[in-house]
Amino acid sequence: MAQPQPPPGARGLPFFGEVFKFLKDPFTFQAARTKQHGMIWKTRILGSTVVFFSGPKGFTFFMDPENFTREGGSPPHLRELLHPDAVPFLDGDRHRTRKRLLLAAFTPDALASYVPSLERLIDRYVARWAKAGAGGLEVRLNDELDQLAFDLANVLFAAAAPDDSDTATAADFGVMVKGLFSPPVKLPFTAYGKALKARDRLRGYIKAAVATKGGAGTALGVLKAARGPKGEALSTAELEIELLHFFSAAHAGIAGVLAWLVVVLGQRAEVTARVRAEVAALPAGGLTLTGLAAMRYTAAVGREVRRVYPIAPATFFGVAKKDLDFDGHQIKQGWTAVGAIWNTLQDGSTFKDPATLDPDRLSDAALTQLPANAYVPQGGGPPDGHRCPGEALTDLVLPLFAAALLRSHGVELPAQDLAPGAGGLGPLPRDGLRARVS
Repeated sequence: MAQPQPPPGARGLPFFGEVFKFLKDPFTFQAARTKQHGMIWKTRILGSTVVFFSGPKGFTFFMDPENFTREGGSPPHLRELLHPDAVPFLDGDRHRTRKRLLLAAFTPDALASYVPSLERLIDRYVARWAKAGAGGLEVRLNDELDQLAFDLANVLFAAAAPDDSDTATAADFGVMVKGLFSPPVKLPFTAYGKALKARDRLRGYIKAAVATKGGAGTALGVLKAARGPKGEALSTAELEIELLHFFSAAHAGIAGVLAWLVVVLGQRAEVTARVRAEVAALPAGGLTLTGLAAMRYTAAVGREVRRVYPIAPATFFGVAKKDLDFDGHQIKQGWTAVGAIWNTLQDGSTFKDPATLDPDRLSDAALTQLPANAYVPQGGGPPDGHRCPGEALTDLVLPLFAAALLRSHGVELPAQDLAPGAGGLGPLPRDGLRARVS
């Protein structure tokens, strides 16, 4: 019997390995290595051997807590920026307790309470875009959606007013997210050095919000009140740590999702017509979670947008708990690994013509027929595991945005380069997503 062999792959530069290529454009890096080596391969990042698992089978193997632990897995600069005690870096009982409390912010009752403020916020943006369109002007939606996504996170996680836009704090989050995908050189003039300074300002902003705000209709209020089965609660320090993590993920991720939804609505008339029909069927008056949840074709469009377009490149990192064997490949104890989100969503053996948008293939019925961990836009596994809790928030925001935009408006996209730009989390269309809303 043949002995297991290490996964194929390159080691790159001494110590640094291929970290610079990975950070510059993790989507292109993963796609190229997968095409070269297959669904499991290894590289070196900052002195660690890192194995990438793609496809439903590999992703499931990585997500199994018997095989990998998240503790100590992610590169030090990620832990330094987000905080070593943030939930993506925890495992075991501490992770389960913390995650159970955090999920309170994403229950149906909690999500329903967010709808009025989020509708008011999004309507404010759409009205501004429509006013510009009435004057024959274009808007650059990359910038607009980036600020909208921050404002949305600000309303939920810092109890900010939906009528306000805090551009200075949004800029700090942009600097911090950029630092997550920059070489970890801690000098004042580097992207990483600037990210650390921005992070410190953001910690102060969140600390003040936790101390003075929170209430009905905000995730901050829900999390302050959350209790576990034995009365467990988030400490003030834990709440501040996780809000920074949530802010960063929501700000970058939701901006990308909404940008690509606009691209689809501007390019695919038949898709837009079916979404518009669901919007027209909504009850009169303000939007509700019940009404939005009934938009099942729109939900499928939202899933397919997250599958076709680059949003999140990979999971956080884990460490092999023991020597492992996967499909004849040896993974040694102590090696690092990740679930390759982008490669798994673009797996041609699961999704025929994976680069083509086809909402019907992710309808409610079709979704149940997929293998486990085939559709993993924000990670895999059960909700109380390492799957991103914000997936439920994205499922809410997508139909809410579509309803606000299409109730009485249309969107046109002038000729431009709509290919994804290079980047780490939620890369946006290259030419700024110029649009006319009318």
